[in-house]
Amino acid sequence: MHLIAGLGNPGKKYERTRHNCGYLVVDELVQRHRLGVGREERRAIVWDAQLQGQRVKLAKPITFMNRSGEALRQLVDYYDIPLEQLLVIHDDLDTDFGRLRLRAGGGHGGQNGLRNIIQHLGSQEFARLRFGIGRPPGRVPALVYVLQPLRGDDGIAARELASRASDAVELWLQAGIESAMTQFNGSAARNRRSSQCDWRAQLEIAQRAHELAPADPRPLAKMIAAQKKLGMLHAAAQGHLRLAGLYEDAGDLPSALAEKVKAVSMQPELLEVQRAIIAGYLELGRTKKALARCLILAEILQTRGDRRGALAALAAALDINPQHPKSLALYAAWQADLQQIESAP
Repeated sequence: MHLIAGLGNPGKKYERTRHNCGYLVVDELVQRHRLGVGREERRAIVWDAQLQGQRVKLAKPITFMNRSGEALRQLVDYYDIPLEQLLVIHDDLDTDFGRLRLRAGGGHGGQNGLRNIIQHLGSQEFARLRFGIGRPPGRVPALVYVLQPLRGDDGIAARELASRASDAVELWLQAGIESAMTQFNGSAARNRRSSQCDWRAQLEIAQRAHELAPADPRPLAKMIAAQKKLGMLHAAAQGHLRLAGLYEDAGDLPSALAEKVKAVSMQPELLEVQRAIIAGYLELGRTKKALARCLILAEILQTRGDRRGALAALAAALDINPQHPKSLALYAAWQADLQQIESAP
């Protein structure tokens, strides 16, 4: 059995932070191979899978980052996993953001999760995949930086890097560490230039195919993928909306909603699209998703200073579930703030 462990901190507070990039890669593999919900075992959330013809256990330690070794030692001992069949995925400050680095072994490089794993295993002879997050800007302390959420373009880039990291994991399983290092390490600038040329060519092919068959969603989906790889995020968001329109014309409302959600994840300021998503979820009877989207809209409007709009979004959430605790609490707090502002001289 192979053990692939992605490091991070458990809980919603940490789920989109730079320190949780190891979790992000495991989540990508779980989604890619449709492994479903994991189970808690030996101080980790684990999944069993057959990947690239290998028996694999995926794990996300829930001991918090600095005690990751406690969970991995238990898993390694219980399943008698040889260290050469262990791969640890972790964030790395000394690797440029957007770059991967595979190593067959070595020290911890100041990464506390890796430090704890080496201590508990009594060895540093295991493979690790570094997920580059780069150094913090200015005088931002490293501890603050790694616990900041990945938002906007950085969040999109991190998800794309998680996909590449998953490719690296699969190649490691299939062909070993040397082949994976050869393909995924090396000059970030050279790899980026080569990749951009490839994606530009794919974008041109997809654009021509879309012009020939504008009602076919497949060329448009390929266009969007290429645009994201090339950093054309506004065009990609608009492409998701066009793709949503194609699905609506075909009567496929769930797929249309999924595309709209992708668009607003890239451009949250698309308020009318946010409202359309809420209406679509209600039409499908997905009230929990509709309520969650109301809260997202409320927070966006509150951040933009539109307090009345934010209260209206919360009122919509309470129309769906009048007893929803978070909506009730936010509505009371924000209404009091608005009244205080309006009554001020």
